[in-house]
Amino acid sequence: MKKLKLSYKHILLAFVMIGGILLAWLLISMTYNPMLRPAPMVRNHILRHTPIGMCIEEVIEVIENNERWGTPTINRSSGFIHPSGSLSERIGEQSIQTRPEAYNVILWHERRLRIFWGFDEDGKLIEVYVRSTFAPRLV
Repeated sequence: MKKLKLSYKHILLAFVMIGGILLAWLLISMTYNPMLRPAPMVRNHILRHTPIGMCIEEVIEVIENNERWGTPTINRSSGFIHPSGSLSERIGEQSIQTRPEAYNVILWHERRLRIFWGFDEDGKLIEVYVRSTFAPRLV
């Protein structure tokens, strides 16, 4: 029986091939599921479907027709508190929040999204904010 001799070049080539396959998988996943993209790109995707100025009823309908966006929590008496701001920084007079499903990214870690829509007193969309976190998967 012939002995298999592995050189550093063979090992490096194997790692490069595995890395290429993982990168291709990630890019294909991001193409078919926009929710896997970075938060600013997810926000742009959301804004294409719910542009600034759209009324709250239309936004609710769009959210309910996009199951990947999660179930809407509607607050008709208060805007949302911007997660990066102070408690006094409330966006809008009404708001909607969704928590799309968590996406497994790397083995035991997942990406969680929260999407916030803020509306003025007339029910017109004035802001969309997407918060993305990367954390260990809860068992």
